[in-house]
Amino acid sequence: MKIREINQKQGEIIVKIENLNDLWTLYNIISKNDKVAARTQRRVVLKEGSKGERKPMFLKLNVEDVSFHEFSNRLRVKGTIIEGPEDFVSFGTYHTFNIEKGQKIAIIKEKWSSQEMKRLKQSSKFESNFVILMIAIETGLATIEIITNFSQNKIATIKSHIPGKRYEQSQRNKALTDFFENLKKIIEENLNSTDINLIVFCGPGNTRDLLLNYLKEKYNPNYIHKIRSIHASSGTESAIRETLKSKELAGLKEKIKILQETEKIEEIFKLFNTDPDLISIGINENSEASERGAIKQLFVADILIRGTSKTQKLSIERIITNVEYSGGEVDIVSSQTSTGQQIIDLGSIVGILRYKL
Repeated sequence: MKIREINQKQGEIIVKIENLNDLWTLYNIISKNDKVAARTQRRVVLKEGSKGERKPMFLKLNVEDVSFHEFSNRLRVKGTIIEGPEDFVSFGTYHTFNIEKGQKIAIIKEKWSSQEMKRLKQSSKFESNFVILMIAIETGLATIEIITNFSQNKIATIKSHIPGKRYEQSQRNKALTDFFENLKKIIEENLNSTDINLIVFCGPGNTRDLLLNYLKEKYNPNYIHKIRSIHASSGTESAIRETLKSKELAGLKEKIKILQETEKIEEIFKLFNTDPDLISIGINENSEASERGAIKQLFVADILIRGTSKTQKLSIERIITNVEYSGGEVDIVSSQTSTGQQIIDLGSIVGILRYKL
């Protein structure tokens, strides 16, 4: 993200968005009642009874809602119009900015926190998204998810009756073929709609390898080189979480945010079993621990930053500042991933301590 201008007196910062991660950063920085200004298009009715036409204009909104749409590479900022060309707009009416890469916007806050400023200035090591299509598969059952640096979404569950080995082989082969054809259709639909970097088949036994061999021998598709086959315990969602922790994917950690988060969060659950006093949970515990410089790793769910009161947000910012000042690391975790959901289940803010308090 490029910062084009800072007007400290008016609390205004103008930025240019360079990549998807910049949109994710702004999603976690722009809050309700902030002001955002940008060039946009709005339908204007010039003659009564006409459908109107879209006109380019510069508007300023009082923000009411912000949503992140990674697969369309945009950030939607909805609010009421407070500045714009009087001939074409009515102040107080709603408008939505569709903010994309390459666009410049101005953000105005009553007060910028040091952490918000730091996050604007910090360049991310995840400049481009990395998308995995994961298929947990066992005989007659498959769970399919799309995993990115920003989200984890279950897109389908396929259940199919596969006759056992005591039945006629032709019946079993027909059922397996139908099962594999359904999976092939889902794989190719997602490849057509999304830029997928990696496809992972995981599960017990040899069903995942049978699927891989079926695709190779019958179709030899051009995406076959993207597929990895990894052992897991089932064809359910739990197998996908298990695979994210596997050694086979460890080499991709530098590219995939969720793999790094999964590894770190595993440390939390190990400590719960071995030394729970080295874990701090919630705002009060982490506030005390951060003031004493005891937190070496802090996890904060993004919803805690966006969806909280002004007073509580200041408390969270103080905790983050204290942790970084004492040399600790801070991870803002997406609530749209399994790792983020684990942090939410633990109270949305969790610290790993250097020493017991």
